[in-house]
Amino acid sequence: MANLHRLLPIFAAVCLLAGAAIAADVQFQVKGRVYCDNCRAGFITNITEYIEGATVRLQCRHFPDEKVEHSVEAVTGAGGYYTIVVPNDHEEEVCYVQLVKSPRADCGEIGDVEGEKARILLTENSGQADHCRYANSLGFLKNTALPVCPELLKAYALDEAY
Repeated sequence: MANLHRLLPIFAAVCLLAGAAIAADVQFQVKGRVYCDNCRAGFITNITEYIEGATVRLQCRHFPDEKVEHSVEAVTGAGGYYTIVVPNDHEEEVCYVQLVKSPRADCGEIGDVEGEKARILLTENSGQADHCRYANSLGFLKNTALPVCPELLKAYALDEAY
């Protein structure tokens, strides 16, 4: 019985170290999509085109001092989809995906900087069961809205701008 009391602190330390190692090994997958905003409307419409070859950047900044703790870029594939693998838990950081570069000369303008960022929670302490996170779609603005846009936006009751 006396030996059991001696082993208990050692067992507790081993459990704590194992838990810390598991937390450090977590990996998140951030998935999203990039599109061309053909009507310069700020949202996806039924004439939206998705962009292959666009570059996005995921950044995690430490909350109090804004220091960049993690930064990685990715390029979209077919259908404008991208996946970014992010190691470790980033509970103490604010993470977001933003547009960087479009391969299309006719659709490369980045709108309002804050509007073209998708915030992502990359922590196991978020209430989400798995490690896959889905970012809101991000859109580059077409240089000139397509001629069909005024009529299209009437269907959305958003035609005041035209």
